[in-house]
Amino acid sequence: GPRHQRVPERGLLAAAELSAEPMILAALLRRVVASLLVFGISVRYGLGLAAWRAANRLERPAYETIAKIGRNVEVRRYAPYIVAEATITGTTDKAGSGAGFRACAGFLFGSKNKERSTQQPRPMAMTAPVRMNTEGDTMKVSFVMAKNESLRTLPVPTESIVKLRQLPAHTAAFLSFPGGRPSPSVVDRKRRALDAALRRNGLFKPKPRDDATLVYGYHDPFITPAFLRRNEVGYFVEPAK
Repeated sequence: GPRHQRVPERGLLAAAELSAEPMILAALLRRVVASLLVFGISVRYGLGLAAWRAANRLERPAYETIAKIGRNVEVRRYAPYIVAEATITGTTDKAGSGAGFRACAGFLFGSKNKERSTQQPRPMAMTAPVRMNTEGDTMKVSFVMAKNESLRTLPVPTESIVKLRQLPAHTAAFLSFPGGRPSPSVVDRKRRALDAALRRNGLFKPKPRDDATLVYGYHDPFITPAFLRRNEVGYFVEPAK
């Protein structure tokens, strides 16, 4: 009697093991996928944090903060500096800013410039911020040149839309905020918030003959996570009285 019962018991055990195999494999697969996901996120944010730190060490134009309004508005007095500036007419959208960025990057990194004496290309050091300003249907994208460069020492741009320009000393107000590259609607909203902050402060007002909206980006738009990126929207100002 008992000897004959062992055969079906073994069969039931084997059947149970077979039915459990897919569940075990699925559980193992979930663990592998979860581990890979955690690893991928760790690598992504590790690279992003490294890019953020590197961007924070880049050379920036010299300025003096002459007023702080709340937590995120500053009025600054900038010393003169040089920019390589691309002018795009007829568009203020992503296509225009992308074309301007690529033209300026080509100049900075050496693929679209040539030395005055040797006619050879010369790569230069990256700086911050990347500047954008719009006036009507014209967009200008510019990269700041290093302090040790001058209009005489800089190579010549080989792309027609890129020009070297010396910015004079100026005073500007900026509102800082985190996030990815701001859309036109976000830029408009931040400009209105800056207007309101300056009205409350009462010491500065927009320059009436130079009211272009300035958009500054301090971190790369590809590797640095959006919540770590710093953007600024501003404009040139003068004393209110």
